[in-house]
Amino acid sequence: MPSFTTTSALLAGVAGALAGPTIIKNRQSDALDYVQNYNGDLAAFKYDQSAGTYSASWNNPGDFVIGLGWTTGAARSITYSAEYSAAGSGSYLGVYGWVNSPQAEYYVVESYGSFNPCSSGVTSLGSITASDGGSYTLCTDTRTNQPSITGTSTFTQFWAVRDEQRTSGTIEMSDFFTAWEKNGFGTDYNFQVVEVEAYSGSGTASVTVGGSSSSGSGSGDSAASSAVASSSVSYTAPASSAAYSAPASSAAYVAPASSSAPYATPSATGYGYASPTGIYSSVAAPVGTAPAYTAPAVSSSATDASPTSGAGCVVKYFTA
Repeated sequence: MPSFTTTSALLAGVAGALAGPTIIKNRQSDALDYVQNYNGDLAAFKYDQSAGTYSASWNNPGDFVIGLGWTTGAARSITYSAEYSAAGSGSYLGVYGWVNSPQAEYYVVESYGSFNPCSSGVTSLGSITASDGGSYTLCTDTRTNQPSITGTSTFTQFWAVRDEQRTSGTIEMSDFFTAWEKNGFGTDYNFQVVEVEAYSGSGTASVTVGGSSSSGSGSGDSAASSAVASSSVSYTAPASSAAYSAPASSAAYVAPASSSAPYATPSATGYGYASPTGIYSSVAAPVGTAPAYTAPAVSSSATDASPTSGAGCVVKYFTA
């Protein structure tokens, strides 16, 4: 296995901002605020931090580690894209960082050149399936009296190597932190970058760090307002959304097609009252004309007159 520990020398003197895991995970937005440049001259390292881009080319270099990222690591969701050609090189493309206590160096390797760092000389930690569905092989190693972020020290390396290599995508760092924590990985994070590293052979790389995000609202953490390329992965509305739509037709109140006055005068006249036409009444209005006066059949007395028809109607008649 190549000596990866020389990559650690890049970190001497780096004072990573310390923060508890709760605060880190609560960051709403993370602007790129860290440039990793260890022996970048060996790779013609060029970068534009505001655009989140960098490039490199190398030919039989000494060890270099370059990249863009954050002063303080986190369980971020990180997007990236790259053009990476390193088939004949001892080289890695992925996420790289350090934990302060217990001190550890970590890699999430998305693509590599001529050597898989979990293939030999390490302790296997099994494998995981990440949030994006990709499978990663996990391994660990102990480096004794080697260069580190605190000078010469003994520390652990944690590796996650993607089985099906890729050069663009989204890396959910929580997937790996959760798996590594079962084997002593700490939460006191130092820096974290999307990196390219090489220690042999030749190759080229052009990388864009697309963004990062963490859920929740930070305590004392302000959202990034600059145009730095690590703008947080924002919420994207679905391609189509079933927004509220008013019904195509609505059974609104419709006035009756016709309406009659509450009280209608009967067709016959001379009765002195009217009965409602649309309201139930125990006394029905007479239908037709009022019965005519008829003299009694037997008596000539005008006062004994009674109607010959109209039974059932309560009416009053007067003598002539």
